[in-house]
Amino acid sequence: MAYGPVFLLAGAALTLGAHVGWLRWMDVLDNVVTHPVTHAAPNASAWEPLRQILQQWEFTTEYAVVVGDATHGRLFTYEGGNFTLKTKIPTGSTSKWPSAMMFAGLVEDGSVKSLDDPISKYLPWWTQDPKDLRSTVTYRMLLSFTSGFGDGHPGEEANTRAARNWRANQAADQVPITSRRLASQPCNRTTGDLEGCAKWIYENVKLIGTPGQVYSYNSNHLQLAGAVAMAASGLNIKQIIQKYLVEAYDMTDSSYPVPNPDFGVDLVTTGADYEKFMAALLGHKVLSKPLIDASEVDSTPFMKDMYTLYGDYGFGHFLGCFDSIKGFTKECEEAKVHMDPGAFGFIPLYDRRYNYYMAVVAAEIPPTGFYPLSGIPEYLAVAIKPHIDAIITGNVSSNPMEQLSHNPQFLSLSLSDVNYCLNCKLNPKQCS
Repeated sequence: MAYGPVFLLAGAALTLGAHVGWLRWMDVLDNVVTHPVTHAAPNASAWEPLRQILQQWEFTTEYAVVVGDATHGRLFTYEGGNFTLKTKIPTGSTSKWPSAMMFAGLVEDGSVKSLDDPISKYLPWWTQDPKDLRSTVTYRMLLSFTSGFGDGHPGEEANTRAARNWRANQAADQVPITSRRLASQPCNRTTGDLEGCAKWIYENVKLIGTPGQVYSYNSNHLQLAGAVAMAASGLNIKQIIQKYLVEAYDMTDSSYPVPNPDFGVDLVTTGADYEKFMAALLGHKVLSKPLIDASEVDSTPFMKDMYTLYGDYGFGHFLGCFDSIKGFTKECEEAKVHMDPGAFGFIPLYDRRYNYYMAVVAAEIPPTGFYPLSGIPEYLAVAIKPHIDAIITGNVSSNPMEQLSHNPQFLSLSLSDVNYCLNCKLNPKQCS
């Protein structure tokens, strides 16, 4: 394998490959396995190289990083500037995963009998006419964003090269369905109500294809799932949030701080609360293993050969395959990474292969950041994940500080990735 030139980036030696992707380093990892494994907790000294890398990262200042596993809990923390894991921040699209799993909780307790129940079973105004494709929409399709209601691209809210290119190529007269939905009275975050919003989506948002065979990254699916949850449980939406999210995952510092939330973007949380959520999923502590397994299935296999910004999709989250020209590759599938990146720089994920979770927790908006820089933290996550893999698996030298030197094992960022971060830092207006 040929490697590109080596540069010292923020104190961490990162080999810059000729193509994009965050899984090339797997070619050189020893003892590759295809099933979850457990490891002894690394000692404190093993984390020192990662701490030094984070201390010397020049592109983000107010952020935190947390790493842990289902067996030992939290293993490592880093808090930069005035930012802590207790800092409350808006999450943007990082709301989608907790929201989807909150609604999945109604399958766990039997309020919704099956993931494959048609929506008409719970909402009396939903068509049962077999000639109307809406009659085939199921609860599973809502949670996996494959119901067909509306368009949407996973980079629409992101500040990446691919996202900007996608936005630039949209027709000028194409009004995003999200904007029209939020402008409607029933979906107004302050004065609207969830059932009314669901009816508005049902009546006004056209299907973009056959339900179950199309994918669209928007909040329509979750708003509809919320209406099903209310009908199935007899609870109002505040009670559902309290029971199936706040109490279930002990996320006591988390909320949707508007009366009629958009479940795809409105969660306000902390790194510590989101950590509880990931640890619970990783360890099957709240929902049963079969239900969590269902949430992690690739629901969008029809996209495998397409370029992907973040990967294929499960329930409210991506099966990680970052910025992959080759689509969702076999290597990505075997890596078993599940992630939910947000618009402001919050990048949580867990790794089923090596049985750990990690998060880069940031909010590149005032007072903790500057929005044009919100595309940068995801590159930090890409850069540090190979280091965390090595620490977790014990696949490092007897001198852990060698991680700070050039090593093909930690190949992670391409030259274009580094140039993107540098250009954003120097010319933030060109990032937006």
